[in-house]
Amino acid sequence: MAIFNVIAHHSLIYTFNTENIMFQDEIPIVGKVHRVFGEQPTNYIQVRLSQVGGTHYGPIVQPLANLAIKNTHLKISSDMELRGVAKLRLFRGRKNLSGFDSELYAFKNQILFKGRISQFHVLAAEEENLYHRYKRFVWQTFGFLELNWFYYTLLTGDKSKIEHDEREVMRTLGLSHLMAISGLHIGIVFMITFWVGKLICWLALTLMKGHNAQRYHLRIFYVLFGLIIAFIYVYLSGMSVSAIRAYSMLLLGTLVYFIKKDMNKPRLLLLAASATLFIDPFVLLNVGWYFSFIAVCAIFMVVVQKRAATVKRMSWLIQLIKVQCYIGVLLGPLSIYIFNGLSLAGLFTNLVAIPLLSFVIFPFMLFGVFLASLVNINKVLEGFDSVFSWLLQSAIDVTGSNGWWNSGKIDLITLLFIYSVFIFFLVAPIRKLMWWPVVLYGIHRLTVVQPRWEIDVFDVGHGTSVLITSGGKALLYDLGAKYFDKYAIFEHVVQPYIQENGIELTHTILSHQDNDHIGGVDELYTFDRFSSLAEFHNGHTHTHCALKSVKLNSLSVETIWPKFDLGSKNNNSCVVKVSDGTFSFLLPGDIERRAELSLLKHYPVGQLRSTILLAPHHGSKTSSSEEFIRAVNPEHVIYSRSYYSPWRLPHPEVVTRYRDLGINQLDTAVSGHIKIRVFDNELMIIKARVSKGFWFFR
Repeated sequence: MAIFNVIAHHSLIYTFNTENIMFQDEIPIVGKVHRVFGEQPTNYIQVRLSQVGGTHYGPIVQPLANLAIKNTHLKISSDMELRGVAKLRLFRGRKNLSGFDSELYAFKNQILFKGRISQFHVLAAEEENLYHRYKRFVWQTFGFLELNWFYYTLLTGDKSKIEHDEREVMRTLGLSHLMAISGLHIGIVFMITFWVGKLICWLALTLMKGHNAQRYHLRIFYVLFGLIIAFIYVYLSGMSVSAIRAYSMLLLGTLVYFIKKDMNKPRLLLLAASATLFIDPFVLLNVGWYFSFIAVCAIFMVVVQKRAATVKRMSWLIQLIKVQCYIGVLLGPLSIYIFNGLSLAGLFTNLVAIPLLSFVIFPFMLFGVFLASLVNINKVLEGFDSVFSWLLQSAIDVTGSNGWWNSGKIDLITLLFIYSVFIFFLVAPIRKLMWWPVVLYGIHRLTVVQPRWEIDVFDVGHGTSVLITSGGKALLYDLGAKYFDKYAIFEHVVQPYIQENGIELTHTILSHQDNDHIGGVDELYTFDRFSSLAEFHNGHTHTHCALKSVKLNSLSVETIWPKFDLGSKNNNSCVVKVSDGTFSFLLPGDIERRAELSLLKHYPVGQLRSTILLAPHHGSKTSSSEEFIRAVNPEHVIYSRSYYSPWRLPHPEVVTRYRDLGINQLDTAVSGHIKIRVFDNELMIIKARVSKGFWFFR
């Protein structure tokens, strides 16, 4: 059943026909604007397509396309119909072993294309749908308040209004979960509407004195009223994973209550999990699903606990403290695995935040939306908002910078071991067997052989960024590009990897001054104040690298070029050789044939010979001369380049040269992030697009 369900969902919802689409040509497209990126006038939109060339997509499931658009005067908004001519290509993102996975995000959200519109016209939407009208109304109601992003997110499920700094504040305080629509919010909606239903019935019966109300099962009315309003809230909040899970449990709980069937909490949770997976089995790719269910497990563990010797029930405060401790312990390992740390402040802030949100803030927001549709309550909203803002600022002031603990990274096997120990400990019949996972994990740790050093060639698109690590210390060769003066590869790809793995960046070498190699210099300065540039660049970014040899633990790092100025940035690239005496790696930057031949004149063949070669100039025809390749004589060559390269790299002649010489060719555009683990007598090559490919490989 599960296998059939997965195949059916994949075929019906996540698979689109692209066979007849001419990706090399500009083709007509028809669709509706789904999302507008940035401020108006925009230059980037997301369109839900109903037609691409001669291919038509049905009204139920239509693919999305992220499109660059030259728009200097038109104000484009969601639900506008767009017709035009575009050059499309299948969505393909960078694939690295850590950090944000854009391809997985695109798959989950049905983003099939990206491209550029050359000609277009837009038509105003005939009628804005209910969801968009609701979101617009909520923003009009709360948009002028200081915590507008918080209210808007909780009422709509749309996190687009949350800025990076606000996300970091909530993460540090351990309150990020409050911004995800969950059982807490749905339970509050159900509870309020349940009692409103009771009030309506009481008023009706009061007005109808003498009417025989005993023949009606009024509790069914209360529950149905609550379920209907709760479902409306789930729909208007975007049908998130946690919301669907919570509503499934609410439905099951009420059903069990009315049929008077005795069902324990674990089974109820299992049925809710089955329901969410039946609706969409691919929620397993959403980390929120795991956080949501583990948190509910922790709550159930407190709720179902019974003590025969206990006469009085625990107070709500003790219950809350206990629930928070259980949640902290059970979610801690997953938080460390996903976010490389956990919130220490969350253990305390949630003791105040959860009751405050449940009984004050969220009911205030619900009634605020209702009343705002009838009368002007801006003054009342401002008063409450000032109080809530003061409370949030007070929490920030109290915790300071100590609210978040950067723990470093744990691997998947360690995570599974921790949760297996939890299961053995918490399930009484198998508690005596808890030593089994401990022994197995111990054997695993003892048999794992650590590499002498590692090479990470990041998937940075067209550009270069290579990290060489030995004994926790690392050399970084180039920073990758920076796009639109906003998105730096170093900040979003390289830096997170360094921090996740607890690596100390001791040296940075900038090969030359092209943007695709030094795009992240501003972000590097923020990261280490250029301390890693001291050895080879004297702390400056616009200098040739110094020719010298240094030790990186057991590794020898030697810069061998440029010996003199050849009059071009490419040919003046810093050439670096890294060696442990057995295996070696040559990084030549963007040198071309002239510089390659100069290297052959100034160095004996043995000094250039290397096990691994980073292809000069990304595999350009002007580089990788046969003389240079024969002198280096590598076993492996790596191209660092983008999949949709406008320069058609690597050049076919270069590929042929390496192939004819029997050299194994690796390509970041094909394999993603390439990690090479160097052991005493062998190399282990890991490719991100294989290890993180899940069920698909492109």
